[in-house]
Parts: sequence; C-alpha cells; structure tokens
Amino acid sequence: MYLRIRSALAISLLTTVLAGGQALAQVAGAQPETAAAAAPQSVKEKRGEIPEEVGSEHWAYREMAELVKKYAADKQLPQGKSCSRRELAECLIAVLDRIADTYEKEGNRLLLKDDLEDITELKLALDNELSQQQNYLKKRKTIEEILALVEPESPSFVYKVGVNGFLRGEGARNYNLPDTFNSGHNDGRFIYRVKPYAYWHPTDYLDLHVEGQGYGFEGSNDRYSNFGLYQGFVEARLPGHDVVGVKAGRQEFVYGSAFMQGSDTAFDGLTFDAVRVRLKPTASVNLDLLGGRYVKAFSGDVGGNLYGAYLSYAPSEDSSLDVYYLRDSGAEERHVGAHLDSIGLRSVSKVGPFGLEFEPVVQTGRAYNDVTGGHDTIDAYGGHLDLTSEVEALGMKHHFLASYAVGSGSQNPNREFRNPNNDSSLVGDMHAVGDLSGIDVGEHHASGMQVYSLGWGVELTDQLSFSATAHKFVVSSTEPGFSHRIGTEADFSVSYAFTKDLSLQLSYDHMFTERFFRDASGSGDDITYFYAMLTFNIDKTKKRAVKVEG
Repeated sequence: MYLRIRSALAISLLTTVLAGGQALAQVAGAQPETAAAAAPQSVKEKRGEIPEEVGSEHWAYREMAELVKKYAADKQLPQGKSCSRRELAECLIAVLDRIADTYEKEGNRLLLKDDLEDITELKLALDNELSQQQNYLKKRKTIEEILALVEPESPSFVYKVGVNGFLRGEGARNYNLPDTFNSGHNDGRFIYRVKPYAYWHPTDYLDLHVEGQGYGFEGSNDRYSNFGLYQGFVEARLPGHDVVGVKAGRQEFVYGSAFMQGSDTAFDGLTFDAVRVRLKPTASVNLDLLGGRYVKAFSGDVGGNLYGAYLSYAPSEDSSLDVYYLRDSGAEERHVGAHLDSIGLRSVSKVGPFGLEFEPVVQTGRAYNDVTGGHDTIDAYGGHLDLTSEVEALGMKHHFLASYAVGSGSQNPNREFRNPNNDSSLVGDMHAVGDLSGIDVGEHHASGMQVYSLGWGVELTDQLSFSATAHKFVVSSTEPGFSHRIGTEADFSVSYAFTKDLSLQLSYDHMFTERFFRDASGSGDDITYFYAMLTFNIDKTKKRAVKVEG
C-alpha cells in the first residue's frame, strides 16, 4: 500500500482511506462439496494444534484437502498416507496463490468468508513453515490484506508478551527540532520509543492489556526521558455476542484516518484514563460512547478531558459513513468553561481502483480571552478530501494520492480551525506545519492552512518500497503586508522490511520556503530534514486453541 511518510508504525493514509469499514466477503451460490469427509470422532480435538505428521482424519488435512480441490491448487496432498507440516504449508501456499490472483483481478467479491476463516486458522498454525517459504514471502503483503477482511473481534491468542517500538536518528538544517524554523541553525538528535507489553485473553469476551512506554531523545541542545504506564485496560463483551462491550482504563482513542483523533505514533503517543462503551446492534453499525482525562505524561503536557460519540455504518468493506461529536477541553493552560466542540462526517468509498475519503468538520465552543478574562465563541470549520488509486504495472504495485486539506483562518483565533497534532501525513513529514490551524515563524502567525498534496508510491518488491509526496502550503489569513504563500514540501522515503517484525525507513524531506518566511524572518533559507528509523517487535505468543466437535 501507499506508505505514509513519517512512521512505519502507523497505518498509511492510503490504507486508512481504503479500509473504510468492516469486511464481510460472501457470495451467493451453492457450497462446493467437501473433498474429504470428516471421520466421526468421539472426542473433541483442538484446532490450531498441528503435530509434525497428520493423517487424513486430522482437521488440518481435511480442511486443506477441501481447499486444494475447491481452488484447483497446483499442489496436492499425498493420498492414503500421512503428510508433514511442511507439505501442509506447501499446499496452503498453492491455495493462497490462487486466492491472491483472484483478489488482485476481481477484488474480494468471489472470496468466501468461511474459506478465509479456515485459511486464517491454518496460517496461524503453520506460521513457522510458511515464513521459510520464499513463494509465501513474495505475496505475504497481499495475503495479509486479504485475511484482514475477516479479522475476528476477539484475538486469536491466549496471551502475548513482548516489546515493540522504534529507534530514530534525525537531523535538520535551518530548523530547531522538532518543529521550529531557525535560519542558519543545524540540529540533530536520537529518539527512542520502547513499549514492553503483555496481553491476556482468557476468554473470547475478556481482554486484559498492560503496556509500558519508555520515550526520550538526546540532542545537541536538549534531552528528555520518561517511562510510565502507557496503556492498561480491561475490555469485556457479552459472552457469545458483540452487541455491548466496555473498555475501561488507560487507552488510546483512534478513529478514521486520525484526522481529528489519533495517537501520534511517531512521537510519544497520546492516551487517556477513560471508559469506552461500544454498541454494535448489527454487523454494519457501530457506536462508541467515550470519555476520559488526558494523561499529561503522554500528551505533550496537555491536561483536560475528552468526551464524545462516534457512529459508524459500514455496509461493505469498500464503503463506510461515520458521524461523530467530540468535546475537548485539553490545553496546556486550562481555564474553567473553555472547550472545543467538533462535529464531523467521514465518508469512505471505493469504485474499481479508486478510493475516496471526504471528512468535513465544523467547530464551536468557548475559548478563554486573556485580555477580557471572559470567554469568546468559537466559529470554525475544516476538513480534507483524498483521492487514491492503486494499479499494477511492470510487475509492481503503484499507489497514487491527490489530497486537499483546509482549515478556516483569521487573525481572530476563535475563527481558526484546530485539529490535534496527530502526526498526520496530510501536513507533510517534517512537521514544519503541524496542523491546519496555521504556522508560526518568529513572532508572526499565518492562519487558515490550505494543503494541496500529490503522492506516488511503488512496491519494488514485497520487502522494498519507495514513495514520494509533495505538499503545497498556502494560508488564508496573515498580518497586513505579509504573503499568504508558505512553501512546498517534498518528501522521499525508502522502506525495507527485513521481516514482518523488523523494518528500516530512510527519509529525506525538503521545504522550499516562500515569501511568508522572508516576510516573517528576513530569511529565505529552505529547510531540510532527514532520518533513519528502525521499527521492531519481539514477542512470545500462545495461540488460542478452540475446541470444536469433530
């Protein structure tokens, strides 16, 4: 998929745009006959447990034989004798080849949900053997994309313990890291984010999650280090149903493409001490009611509360419609009665190779006036429109993006649109522009950001990808006599995945500053920013073994 430049930790903008809603891929018609009849059994067997050798009576052999026949796979199971885990893996790869070809040509409309669920079970059980097969690695990304269509609500493991995060070295010219223009100043620093975690899912309806975080940086001018509890929550659902679920404790809130609510994955994150109630009356309708308090240690020292509701309707995996309301009183300097209300609509759809995301937002509320000591009414708007496309040419997948993002602006800050600085790719990679409210250069502020973006990405191999994106910045409001032209940022990135748990990203970004920088600072110097980032995950997992009647 099109890679979002800044962090390999985050889902790319294109992936989010195309992901839309919950996928239930089914087609009408008669089910094919089972290739191998299930042998009667007097005891329960555990799915997910495959010994080194299996006979024709084993669930894995039966399901594999059915899949091989149904999809006319090139590899066959040995008839009348046992087979090894490796032979099962080779047959599964042959089936996956057929499914991947079908998916790339026809989309998911010809794929059966039950088949994808069976394949997911087999893939989990044969993970070690699959990871050693080059044919599987070549199509791993497509396969994981397909299987994500039937990702279960409950995790497929009993427990998982490990550590993940990133290590990043970064440098800049004419810039104070992380986000301030400074002509003639060069800067560099090393950043780390390390998160040890433990997940425990004793039942299908109870999840426990504990996650610490160590975050810090060492630079030429400053240093910082902090360790604490990043997430710690309990999530419970009704046994056998997803109609009602409650998640209580320290947690992230991430919705849509993180335009209005995300987790700032490229830096220290964003968490709340909160409760979320999820109502799911049907498979396509989802309502979240949420409320909590900012965790100052992981929010840039922001305090305050966040409350709201997020309603999603996803009639298919290719389309969704979201409506939401968020009341945010978060601020570094809090004042009683001050809050920001955001009411938004998010639409995601896909037609053929094209995807479209549209998200308009209006804002109201009350802002503290430090001159009068009273409160002023907020009146602002913003949003974004993203068009994406995915095509295959010369044996490689190419991804294209055209985007427009806008926030209202005025020299009156109460008419200035504010979206949280969630490390959104809509405003570029280097963070010279952090959000749509505007930009500060020296003592001068430009308000009401408009961003025009064009991007291209290519998957050179299953492991190696390249992307290039350009962002043109202009504003709607400046001081008298100051230009509205901010500049153009060009971002280039190369990513290499050594394994699914270890990847390296190299990026170079260049901001071609325009007249506003000269008006505000007296300098027309460009900004350059570059970094190398290693993203990792190490874990030990006990997969869930579900008992079924033979």
